[in-house]
Amino acid sequence: MPMNSEPRVQSFRFANPWVQVAVSTLCVTISELFLKRGAMATVHVSQQWAWTGLTGLASPLVWIGIIFVVLSFITWLYALRHLPLSRAFPASQAVHVLVPLSSWLVLGERITTIRWCGIALVLAGLALVAKPVATLEEKL
Repeated sequence: MPMNSEPRVQSFRFANPWVQVAVSTLCVTISELFLKRGAMATVHVSQQWAWTGLTGLASPLVWIGIIFVVLSFITWLYALRHLPLSRAFPASQAVHVLVPLSSWLVLGERITTIRWCGIALVLAGLALVAKPVATLEEKL
């Protein structure tokens, strides 16, 4: 049995730090949808405390959203252990595209033309940042 200091977990695709960045980003997107639904479901709970947002804690949907926040945090920490922050962080900003799109698709929220333009700019920026990373990954 060869002695190898590298953990075997690296051989699994799910352990790829870029996959973890994607999972983290998806978890943030999902959490935002649950948090929004939960917050809206508890608007009527208390007018006195509604301004604090704490009434949202009365909704199970908010707690599911919190679970996804924690999952995002865990996967993000894993990714940061293996990737430079200067590469991982820009990739995680896909959340600025995913959240508006998912709120449009799932919640029926309206996206204005100017916001669509902003989403397109974010996508263009992500493509510019991702290209050097993809080239670097190919060389490895």
